[in-house]
Amino acid sequence: MNKDKSSKPAVGEELPVLKKIVTQRQVDAYSGVRPKSLHTDPEWAQEKGFKAPLAQALMSTAYISEMMVRYLGEGYIKGGKMSVSFTKPVFVGETLTVRGRIKSRAAEGEKTRVTVDISCENAKGELTLVGVASGIENTCKQ
Repeated sequence: MNKDKSSKPAVGEELPVLKKIVTQRQVDAYSGVRPKSLHTDPEWAQEKGFKAPLAQALMSTAYISEMMVRYLGEGYIKGGKMSVSFTKPVFVGETLTVRGRIKSRAAEGEKTRVTVDISCENAKGELTLVGVASGIENTCKQ
């Protein structure tokens, strides 16, 4: 990424990486604790063949949204779009690396929409989410 904080990252440059540890408490808060749930009941998850409870897939999209809001602020909150594929389950206790790389910029009326290739990967380097997100780039000087 450009070292000059006032400049925008160029096409092909990465956004700052986020690292997210998925905790059972976060998963419980997301879905509510229920018995016999693959998300909140460790014994049930193991009985069903999983090494640990599964994080809800949409938790990963929340992490992507956090990265995009850090980059675009209101331009993502008011004009954000996301299209993803979930490629591998995420388990409680895993650390996810959330990445974004500027794919393109395009005029959208009088504004500019920036599109970002996005992904999440676990500590083994396995992709758990891939896709694209976009939002309106702030054109005001800061």
